[in-house]
Amino acid sequence: MDIAGTATSLSQLDTANQHAAKMNALVKDQMEATGQQIMQLLETATPRPVDPTSPLGQNIDIKV
Repeated sequence: MDIAGTATSLSQLDTANQHAAKMNALVKDQMEATGQQIMQLLETATPRPVDPTSPLGQNIDIKV
């Protein structure tokens, strides 16, 4: 049994797992930041006032 080879393999696996965990944390943080920016954008968007006397949107032209 090659103990040195096994130790090296385990060390490389541990390093890869640590790297993957760090990347997942970075991606999660980026997604949360993007979500917060989207929510801020939606909160600042003002809806256009609706004029109930306007004929806009009352008729639909359909051709078959």
